[in-house]
Amino acid sequence: MRSRAFTTFLFLIPAFASPGTPQVELRAVQARMDKAAGQFKTMTADVTRVEHTDVINENATETGTVAMRKVQAGEVEALTEILTEDNKRTIAYTKRQLRIYYPKIKTVQEWDLGQYGEQLDQFFMIGFGTSGTALAKDYDMKVIGGETVKAPEDVQTIHLRLIPKTGEASKHIKQLELWLKETGEPYPVQEKISLTSGDFQLVTYTNLRVNIPLAPAALQLKTPAGVVTQHPGK
Repeated sequence: MRSRAFTTFLFLIPAFASPGTPQVELRAVQARMDKAAGQFKTMTADVTRVEHTDVINENATETGTVAMRKVQAGEVEALTEILTEDNKRTIAYTKRQLRIYYPKIKTVQEWDLGQYGEQLDQFFMIGFGTSGTALAKDYDMKVIGGETVKAPEDVQTIHLRLIPKTGEASKHIKQLELWLKETGEPYPVQEKISLTSGDFQLVTYTNLRVNIPLAPAALQLKTPAGVVTQHPGK
């Protein structure tokens, strides 16, 4: 069940374009990410998430917001609100516990992610609080090239591919792709998570704000009285 929760969490939830060899470009990307990771404290953004289900060759699109705060080195807490009318929900991740509130049925589902907590903290911080040097230890990294991403206006980015080397992530994730801003702070404009099953998730960030004041209360799951709490798998 924890392995299933790990995969569920992955679905709830890119860099320097200049002439030169891919190795030179990758070192430049990693250096920019190293600097940004050291400065990262918080982020908020609007998100559009496209989830592709391979077995039926179908896409589902949702919109919402996300907020994240680095609690300490290697640990974050986050709150995602999915605002799409037919499947509204709020997803809270804190102290390595995942809680999902479904307002239509007044239910909260909780998972204790236990042994996967440290890996999920690291995964959640990819592109934001994780340095390029740290990523290179766990992923084979490659600069694919420069691309224009519509988010919703055209943004010049560098497309970066990461393939997990070993560990729990490699059992579920085929590859990660980041589209990082070509200039300025190298935070993702877009991310793609491709699973070994053939499913993938494509997330586009807009109105991204980094290192703004964000109180711990802003990341707490707020529910009305009378909500039912479930513990799937127990």
